[in-house]
Amino acid sequence: MIAYKIIGGLLILGTGGYIALAVNRFERRRLRVLDAYISLLYYIKGQIDCYALPVGDILSRADPTLLAACLGLDQGHIEADTFSCLEGTDAPLPCMVEESRLYLEPETERILRTFSGELGHTFRAEQVSRCDYYISALTEERRKLFDTLPARLRVSSVLCLCCSLGATVLLW
Repeated sequence: MIAYKIIGGLLILGTGGYIALAVNRFERRRLRVLDAYISLLYYIKGQIDCYALPVGDILSRADPTLLAACLGLDQGHIEADTFSCLEGTDAPLPCMVEESRLYLEPETERILRTFSGELGHTFRAEQVSRCDYYISALTEERRKLFDTLPARLRVSSVLCLCCSLGATVLLW
């Protein structure tokens, strides 16, 4: 009987450790998604500056791995229907933001929604300057997220492990 309790306690502790790893992976992915959006804005800025293309054409020419990173997907999970929100819609960038909102802070989401709403409605020089503004705003948000990342990782790990330890003690 005591062997079952020990095995059960170890399973609960192992589950808590696995959940801590999953939460840490999610927090790191949030930073990668923000990095991908910053790269996407640099790409959009370059395409507007050089070719003055509409946003839909710009995103259709973008690297699929960059678009997948913006959606929070791994490179191995890119499938044919992954970018279905980009095809057949007048507003592909707001659709991408909506698809990846799980990984975005509220302020970052607001910045991206504002950017996508303003994109394509002014002259080329004005669009390029707005791209610069939103790139700097997202870079500032990235800095804040990067600065708080170690504390968030520690807190989430400790909470997961303490909850599993508490459940183990209660069930003993």
